[in-house]
Amino acid sequence: MLHAKRVHPPSQEYEFTEDGRALTTFPLGRGGTGTRFTLHGAGYLVRAHRFSGVHELLDADGTAIATTDRVRRDWTMTCSGRVIAFRRTASADREHTMIGDDGEPAGTIRRTGHVRSEATADLPGLELELQVFALVVVLLRRRRKRTAAAVRSASLGG
Repeated sequence: MLHAKRVHPPSQEYEFTEDGRALTTFPLGRGGTGTRFTLHGAGYLVRAHRFSGVHELLDADGTAIATTDRVRRDWTMTCSGRVIAFRRTASADREHTMIGDDGEPAGTIRRTGHVRSEATADLPGLELELQVFALVVVLLRRRRKRTAAAVRSASLGG
């Protein structure tokens, strides 16, 4: 099982572990369109397209390994010619379920912890970099929604 936890709660940097073993750290950053992480010596870039809501996982050469469509209630991740469906199964983006080829739940991504500062992913059958990517996409989605809510609140507050 993959686990992400904020390194220091006010920051946007997460430490990723797998079954208690440290894997990488991932800074969500502020306002940028992409951020990098290293996994088992290989470099990756997660690029977020601001207006379309699409995310891409790129290898060190800039080749797209995986992409998502706009992350909403139902969304998909495309990688290696296969399409993996996800569905939000709890309110406030607390849980997303990976749907298997048979239409049944095959894995989950859950936001947990104090003030939702942690998340876990149990996505059997996916390569580790794809599991990290799916978990990061959910974390980025949460950050994007919180930022939009803050902007709305500030503009309405006058």
